Amino acid sequence: MRILHRLAFFAFLILAGLSGCKSPAVPPDSIDRTAEDSSVRPQKDFYTYANGGWIKRTTIPADWGTWDGFHILFEQNLANLRGILDSVSKLPGLTRGTIDQQVGDFYVSYMDSTGIEARGLQPLKDQLARIGAIQNVQGILDEVALEQTQGISSLFSLHVDADDSNSNMNIAHFDQGGLGLPNRDYYFNQDSSVLKVKQGYQQYITRVFSLKGEPQAQASMDALAVMTAETALAQASKQPTDLRDPLANYHKFTVVQLNRLIPGWSWKEFLAKLQINADTVQMGQPQFYQGMYQALQKLPLNDWKAYLSFHVVDHFAIYLSKSFVDAGFDYYSLLSGQKEDLARWKRASYFVDQQLGEALGQLYVQRYFPAAAKQRIAALVDNLQASFSDHIQGLDWMSDSTKQKALAKLHAIIKKIGYPDKWKDYSSLSIGRDDIVSNMINCRKFEYQRQVHKIGKPVDRSEWTVSPPTVNAYYNPNNNDVNFPAGILQPPFFFKDGDDALNYGAIGMVIGHELTHGFDDQGRLYDAAGNLKNWWTTEDSTRFVQKANLVVRQYNDYLAIDTFHVNGKLTLGENIADIGGLSIAYSAFKKTAQGKDSIRIDGLTPDQRFFMAFAQMWRTKSRPETERAQVLTDEHSANQFRVNGPASDLNAFYETYNIRPGDGMYRPDSLRPHIW
Repeated sequence: MRILHRLAFFAFLILAGLSGCKSPAVPPDSIDRTAEDSSVRPQKDFYTYANGGWIKRTTIPADWGTWDGFHILFEQNLANLRGILDSVSKLPGLTRGTIDQQVGDFYVSYMDSTGIEARGLQPLKDQLARIGAIQNVQGILDEVALEQTQGISSLFSLHVDADDSNSNMNIAHFDQGGLGLPNRDYYFNQDSSVLKVKQGYQQYITRVFSLKGEPQAQASMDALAVMTAETALAQASKQPTDLRDPLANYHKFTVVQLNRLIPGWSWKEFLAKLQINADTVQMGQPQFYQGMYQALQKLPLNDWKAYLSFHVVDHFAIYLSKSFVDAGFDYYSLLSGQKEDLARWKRASYFVDQQLGEALGQLYVQRYFPAAAKQRIAALVDNLQASFSDHIQGLDWMSDSTKQKALAKLHAIIKKIGYPDKWKDYSSLSIGRDDIVSNMINCRKFEYQRQVHKIGKPVDRSEWTVSPPTVNAYYNPNNNDVNFPAGILQPPFFFKDGDDALNYGAIGMVIGHELTHGFDDQGRLYDAAGNLKNWWTTEDSTRFVQKANLVVRQYNDYLAIDTFHVNGKLTLGENIADIGGLSIAYSAFKKTAQGKDSIRIDGLTPDQRFFMAFAQMWRTKSRPETERAQVLTDEHSANQFRVNGPASDLNAFYETYNIRPGDGMYRPDSLRPHIW
């Protein structure tokens, strides 16, 4: 997804959020007792009990749609990156191709608002002229292939990754894409809030064409053409829930088979234009490509030329003059409720991190990630892994044969902490100070070439897919690895001098969450080597699905906002990971000296402190627009359900807070999934 105005989606597009606020000073390694709402019993609504006071007095900053720990830490990291970039951008006589020169000049090129205003749309003149000269459908495909090599994902999505059935080798992955609205359901949902976003998107498209110089009537017609083309792509697209099935979205095709699948489309020539030297590709949704090609034939050529013209401008709009930036913000704020755009220095710092992440990341970890923090996190991950092993061995619903394979997969997980062991080499990438659009195109071309050169070659399992300052964590099923960048390994997630209850409740739960992703409804379909392969007995698989259906029903019952309920099927993997992560983290905590003790700190028992750290990690306050967008697009549940859902499924929580039938947090044991 193209992001910066869409940074409004930041928290729920990644792991999720906590939240900080302008509240009374709280020691950095403490539970925030001022955040509590004493009018709410923990037995009724634990999330609000732990965070209600904070929520009442917190004001969401004007430049965000939601405010939580991810955003607070993200802003702190941006400020740290700004300090680095301000410093290196002023260093004299830097050698071209060095890290300092590249990140410093990139930063300056976006901070040069005067130069950007003076250039206007000029940086895209050649691209738009090329689109205007297209004569036929083949010309559309040729243009789309060229744009893909420049990082512009028109019509479809393309990336290079491990082959799902042969995780040691890289292959080109073709997936559905090409939409401007958040997902295909936005084109067909008739809810008034969704229709408002759809209308705003069409107005944005019209505004882009007007800014290009078209008369208003023509701009409106072209906007309608873009919407028609995108609706055709949406009709050919799978629904978000259907994209969650790895088996149903795995198809390998040779060039010959692709030509048979879509007669008239010469895939050998198309792959050559994409600079892909391979005779076999992986395609997630073949029906999408069939529908897309039919739409290319059916709709007028000028509709597709309008589509391409708009998406080229939209792709680069955030790097153009203020009129284009404002047009984009006015639309995307409908999805987030933001009142103001992010300051230019924030955007500039973010862009450098996105495009030169492992260059800037080297400077970041030198200043902000001490070796001691990495060592303590490594120990925590090991402890959580051992706790998970105990859980697997103690399962009463899984056979011994499947347990042995699950344990083999668990112990094979690669643990990546902080930053890569070897850094990406950017020395051949040309970056200057005078044109942000050229810098972006050069970066995208560089990365595309780096990716396509991997095709048909062994997977480098040491590679990272996010930069060190990233406030996130993730599990990669093909690599069977968990990744914890330096950016998230600080308060309010990790406290290098904090007690065990604090760290196991916060970052411990995050670690458990990521480990559990290897065994959620998607991750369980991959083996220890990262191959899409069934290693379950039929009976065990059936029992897992039965338990997973309990999770679906549990979360379907949660009302997120207005009439929108959590989509239990869409969020299933994240919910399983949340439930498992909390359970595994608690078991690991109980092995520590503090976990075995009963000494109170600030009035809280060790177990209460663990659960409060967990709940306060997820505290958040969001605008209604962000909440609606989240429930319609995100695979994560809203944060109050990421607290109350897992807690209400964990027996230890019932014991800690004396939960009884009739309490809001109570769920009959028969409805608690008890998967991991």
